[in-house]
Amino acid sequence: MARPMARRLRATRPSQAQPRPRGALLAALALSLVGVLLSLFLARLHGQAHAGITSFCAIDDVVNCDRVATSRFSVVLGLPVAVWGVFGYALAGALAASGLTRRRVHPGWPAGLLFVVAAAAVVASVALALVSKLAIGAWCLLCAASWAVSLGLLVAAWRACRGFGVAGAARADLALARERPRSTVALALGAAAAVALVAAAYPRYWERPPRRSGPPLATSTPGPIGSATQPGSAAAPVGSVAPGGAATPADVTVVEYSDYECPYCARAHEETRAVLSGRPDVTLVRRHFPLDASCNSAVARTIHPSACALARAAICAEAQGRFAEMDDALFQNQRESLPPIKLAERLGLDIERYTACVASHQTDQRLAADVGAAVRDGVSATPTYVVGHALHAGRLPVELLPPPRRAQGTR
Repeated sequence: MARPMARRLRATRPSQAQPRPRGALLAALALSLVGVLLSLFLARLHGQAHAGITSFCAIDDVVNCDRVATSRFSVVLGLPVAVWGVFGYALAGALAASGLTRRRVHPGWPAGLLFVVAAAAVVASVALALVSKLAIGAWCLLCAASWAVSLGLLVAAWRACRGFGVAGAARADLALARERPRSTVALALGAAAAVALVAAAYPRYWERPPRRSGPPLATSTPGPIGSATQPGSAAAPVGSVAPGGAATPADVTVVEYSDYECPYCARAHEETRAVLSGRPDVTLVRRHFPLDASCNSAVARTIHPSACALARAAICAEAQGRFAEMDDALFQNQRESLPPIKLAERLGLDIERYTACVASHQTDQRLAADVGAAVRDGVSATPTYVVGHALHAGRLPVELLPPPRRAQGTR
């Protein structure tokens, strides 16, 4: 078997005047390292985005790495796309490095396989670009940089194939793999095991916690939260007011500013209710801060173009005593993006009353009051929590809450 293989490889050997593709392989190795670093950074950004930490490339609603990272398309086969990028670029780098060693198995190694890997990366990049444009409606600058790296890697691999031809180099590389089945199988199994171990150990932070019944979720009669933090304010102090307007007694009131199109808010909504489950001494009060300039003059540009309409839907569901149900439905609707009236129909609201409420001046005033309270309180991002006299952006600082009543009683 070795002699026919040797004859095939000699047949594809270039003339002695043909330079070895060292420069192209060096370029491929350098690009692979850049790709690995970019992918590692993107994987870190993915985790931060799901933790509610805003990245430097969340510029607006269209150019927004965080929006891409928190979309359902950012995870494929149980791992973030960025982690798959690490695997792909590492494979390309290993191939390029093997071609730069002194003992190469044949003159063209591994230009053919490198071209196949790079071509697969480019195809994946095109697919991700289409998803960003058509499904997510946002672009990630760092993702685009990785796509450019993949294209550069393909060019470097193509240059490495010169003198052999892409098809000829690929055939020679694959023939070599068939001639060494034990090594090929061992490498394939090792790579698969590495992927499986990473997949098993990688934290599933993007998965929402199971739904639990949380504390009584209330809305507040619009009044500035600043009254709780600004001495001498003429406004009424912060309190939890049930949708019907009756005061709800509680040892602790947590006020949450939120936006129904904000992916961090959706995750925080589930986590907060889970954390506060079984805490009757804590009342969570929801106030609206849509990142939509059509109803919120505090934002310089619209980030979530439907946020004002969704906030109106919640206010009008509250008018029919169904705020908590609509609140849940609006956050769960981030993936389906159904019109709010469809959610109202699902909840069995009086649609005629609901429609009139959405268009009413009173609803606009209520929303403006929430926004005004947020501005006076210094809110600039969502979600933001007010606990006592302090603001906390991104997550509810559970460690600042007092122990539950039961725990206090056992001391």
